[in-house]
This record gives sequence, C-alpha cells and structure tokens, in this order.
Amino acid sequence: MFERCRDILVQRFQSERIWLTISTPYGGARTIGPAHGQGSAKEAARLASGETQVTILAEGAAVDQLRGSALPVALGLSVVLELRSVLVERQAALEDAVFQLRALRQVARLLSSVHSSGETEQLILDFMAEVFFTWWACLYRPADGRLTPAVYRSRDNQPAPPRIEADPLTEALPSGSPICRPDDVRLATLFPRDTQLIVPIDAGIERMAVLALGPRLGNRAFGRPEFELAGTLAFAAAIALKNAELVEELHSAATTDELTGLYNRRAVEERLAAELSRGSRHQLHTSVVLIDIDRFKPINDTLGHAAGDALLVHMASILRTQCRTLDAVGRLGGDEFLVVLPMTKTDEAMVFINRVRKQVAAIGETHPEFGRQTVSLGLAESPTHGGTASDLLAAADAALYRAKRSGRDTVSLPETP
Repeated sequence: MFERCRDILVQRFQSERIWLTISTPYGGARTIGPAHGQGSAKEAARLASGETQVTILAEGAAVDQLRGSALPVALGLSVVLELRSVLVERQAALEDAVFQLRALRQVARLLSSVHSSGETEQLILDFMAEVFFTWWACLYRPADGRLTPAVYRSRDNQPAPPRIEADPLTEALPSGSPICRPDDVRLATLFPRDTQLIVPIDAGIERMAVLALGPRLGNRAFGRPEFELAGTLAFAAAIALKNAELVEELHSAATTDELTGLYNRRAVEERLAAELSRGSRHQLHTSVVLIDIDRFKPINDTLGHAAGDALLVHMASILRTQCRTLDAVGRLGGDEFLVVLPMTKTDEAMVFINRVRKQVAAIGETHPEFGRQTVSLGLAESPTHGGTASDLLAAADAALYRAKRSGRDTVSLPETP
C-alpha cells in the first residue's frame, strides 16, 4: 500500500525523488524510495498517530509542490499504521468495548481525510476487510437499477462477483435493514455462495451501498460483537459516502455549465492557462477555437428560449463528441463556446473545425424546426498569436469578430501584424 501511495505521488508531481519514512513501535523505521539521494532531501510533511510516525521527503522543486498535498497523505498513512497496530494487538479481544471505540476513532479520522467517492469506497472496503480479517470483501454501489461491485478485494485472487438487480435486493433487504447473514433464500441467491455477512450502508432511506463479507481467516465466526461493530462502522461509512458525493457535486457545480454540462468560463479558462504553461515548458503548440452560433437570437425570439436552450445542448454534444480526450470544451456564456486543443497547430485544428461545421450543418436535417444552422469561428494558436491565456483569447475573439463581419459561416485567423 505504501509503495502504491508513493507511486501516485511520483506520477502526480513528476518526480522520482520522493521518499516515505515509516516508523512504528513494532517494525522500527522503514524507508520507501530511491536507494540514493535521501540525504539531500527536504521534509515535506511529518505526522504522528500514537506511536506511529510517517515522514514524506522530496528533492528539488517537488518539495514545494508536495507540501500542499503531503499532510493529508501522511495523515492517512499514519492512521492506517496505527490502526493496524491496534488490530494486531487486540484482534483476540474484539469483544472489548475499548477496542471498538478505538477502531471507530481511527476510521472516523481516516474517512475525514478522503474526499472523492472512489477513495472513500476503497477505504471502506479495506478497513472492513482488515477489521474482520475476511478472505474477501465486496462493496456494491447502486447505478442504473443495479448494484455494481465498485470495489472488490480477495486474498486468494478470486474474480469479482456479478452485479445484483436492485429491485429483488430492495425487496429482501429494504433501506434501514440491520446487518444480517444471508439466511434468507432471497439474499442467498443474490450474493456469492460463501457470503458470511451483509452490511447495508444507508443514509436514511437512501441506499448508499451494500457491503458483502466472505469467511473470516481461521474460520472464526461473526458473533454479536462483530455485528455491533459492523453496524457502527456502516453508519460512519454512509456519512462518508454522502459527504464525498456532496463534495463532488459542489466541485462540479463550481466548474460545470448547468445547461450543457461543459466546463463553465472560469474552468475552461483555467484549463487553457494550464495547457499554455505546459506548452511553454515543453515547446508545444496550443490552439483555441472560439465558436459563435450564427443568428441565434431569432431562434429565441421565434421558437422561444426552451428551443434556444435545446440548440445549445445540441451544439455542446457536437463539440464534446468531436473533441479528443485531451481537449477541453466550455461554454463562455450565451451562444459562445471555447475549445482548447493542446499540442495542435492551426492547420491541424482545421480538421476539427471542419468536422464540427459538418455536424452543425446536419442539425437542420434531424431537427428541421431550427432550419439550416451555421457557426462562425475564430482560431488562434500559441505561441504565434499570444503566450498567455488573455492574449490568445483576445486574438481568437478578434478573429471571431472578423468572421462575423465577413458574412458568418466562416473561419478566421488573427490578422498578421
């Protein structure tokens, strides 16, 4: 797990010169990272949980970049190590209420350091599997009328179980149901044959997830203390999943145009600035395309704003499908869109533009109420037409203005100085 954490940090900050030092009362100190160079590294974060300490070191520019993210990582790792120490120390006395409270405290601290749904799902599964020492564990999440194995862990590398239809499960295990064994034949047919414990993770009447646990190591049975602890942890897990979803919704609302689902102005301009910075470092070209729907106002005036919104959604769909994975597309406002094409020159951008114009022209065939549709486009390239986001957008905007003045339904480049 610690090697995986370091690999993620290396990939994110593009530096191999990162070390993790873990100190525990049982295993002494252990360092993960390159064999040489640690002596010149600087400390990015240090955090202790109980008798366990995690230190993150880095060399060069990675130190400053790491400092904003290293503390949550160190917190998570130190809590995991401390929790593992607790589990090793007290696994024989799971019935002890002190152990249960300590485990709950650790999981609450650890869950609070995770923000995305995916990270929270993995955390819940790993924690439950370690607390109860099970051969396998599977966390199912609801989607499209089914519960899908979102995260699965097996000590003997067995394949993940299949999806479960939501309606039969809800009938056999309604929201708010307690933790149970698959004694009900309806549940037994839905979950893997050797399932020992089914843990509903519900937030009120909302089914957030369902956790299935396999046999425990050493053939130990799930008794009353395990049921009580699993119920407490399921409550914390439901809160964590709900919080993660809310955080992601807030982030999406801050960066997404509500009507089209594209980036909003701020988000797409931030993405442009990031691409220009990367292009400057690696001497890469970046092209931007400003797109304006021709004669959009008459659509609103004659067919109504609902029709105008529908046309904007069609336009967003065209741009999204014609873009590559590395491209970014956003709505600047009204009927104006911005497309960022990294590692692309203007002649290469014309391939994208021609595909878009062809798709826009076909709107009238599938939606005759809109009539024949055209767009005007302003195309600019960095560094030729500007090295900053504001300069490049100004050049593209001037080109778009020229395209509109020249009769619309055309593409224009910035004028040569």
